[in-house]
Amino acid sequence: MNNEDYDLIRFLEYLKYRANHNEIPLPMDEGFILESFHIGVRYFFGVTIDDNGLPMHDAEEPYKGFLEEWIERTVN
Repeated sequence: MNNEDYDLIRFLEYLKYRANHNEIPLPMDEGFILESFHIGVRYFFGVTIDDNGLPMHDAEEPYKGFLEEWIERTVN
């Protein structure tokens, strides 16, 4: 697995983490999200990701700092 795939999997983990926090299911199939990323989509459910698949901004954070906390725990 290359680094791009690993970063993209981390992005999917963030979407699942946020959905779980909000007690809602992930609204789309993971395969569809991965395919969309590979054709250039960089915005999913309020989350903007970079070209490597790492979340940069979340317009729908459950609370301010939610994404930053997740990054600190999982990426750094």
